[in-house]
Amino acid sequence: MVLMPRPKLSKKSQRQSGSSAMSPSTVRRAVAGAATIGKSASRRPPQSLALTVGKTSQALPLLRGTLSVIISARNEEETLQRLLKQVARLKPTEIIVVLNGCRDSSFERARLSRQAIVVHCPDSAGHDVGRAIGAKLSRGDILLFLDGDMVIPAPHLASFAAAVDNGVDVALNDLDSLLPPFGFSDDVIRCKLFLNFVLGRGDLGVSSMTAVPHALSRHALESIGYRELMVPPKAQAIAILNKLRVEKTRLVNVIKHNRLRPANTGVGNPVEKLIVGDHAEALLTVLSQRATSNFLQGESLQEQRRQLALWRNGL
Repeated sequence: MVLMPRPKLSKKSQRQSGSSAMSPSTVRRAVAGAATIGKSASRRPPQSLALTVGKTSQALPLLRGTLSVIISARNEEETLQRLLKQVARLKPTEIIVVLNGCRDSSFERARLSRQAIVVHCPDSAGHDVGRAIGAKLSRGDILLFLDGDMVIPAPHLASFAAAVDNGVDVALNDLDSLLPPFGFSDDVIRCKLFLNFVLGRGDLGVSSMTAVPHALSRHALESIGYRELMVPPKAQAIAILNKLRVEKTRLVNVIKHNRLRPANTGVGNPVEKLIVGDHAEALLTVLSQRATSNFLQGESLQEQRRQLALWRNGL
């Protein structure tokens, strides 16, 4: 893995870094290591931001905290530069681009951004590992996670950063309005829904840290642990078990714009199997704490069953 900061930066913008090993939780998520960044950056005063959309100018939310944007990408030369332009409008403290297994010009596209810190992993590590690496490197108060294959307008991205800036610990993409009836739902949808119900958070629907965009507070990262981000449903379960503030933020239709690949299409595709396995790992985490929680006991369980039945029957 090679860390490539943009050249010709002033001394004031440079940061000290060291190195530390990131131990893999599973072989499929193995990663050699990640650089360790120093202390969290101090908070900065609000600044006025605006995005020009067509002939109109749309003001973006003012942020009190510093913003780190983390982009995980693999072979995204067609979209990465356009996404970086939208991200730059947010005026983040830093942009961390984690490239894993790229065989196209994604590296060169990322280097066109003056602010981007580019982490290059020659072999494919997966988006989830990329996010964990980016989180380990980050120093902002707010962490915004994106994938390089989707160009999302800056105002949509700003909503997630603003939610965290206003006290939310985990700001999730609200995809509930896109749900099909239960009978037409795939295993991934059912796993997301079931995990949230088991955690006593049926209000979250299918909202999940598996989907981007989502954002974390620095406090949430420290509570969850950056390694756990390699298994997003497990990280979400830990956040809820630790009584962090987890909320749906807004809808960004990533289903429509998600890039189709052989690994994520068709019934029982590799990505589907990975996500289902991640949810099984998250459920194990919940079950291991059942003795000290009320998530699977008494009236709470009955209410979860009632709500699940209503959704299943399409009422």
